[in-house]
Amino acid sequence: MSKKIVIVESPSKSKTIEKYLGSDYIVTSS
Repeated sequence: MSKKIVIVESPSKSKTIEKYLGSDYIVTSS
């Protein structure tokens, strides 16, 4: 199963989004 990557502008937002989306997504900040 491939993971999807989501890039957001702020590190604090990435943590929140990662919790919301779950383990299928990798959230990183730019």
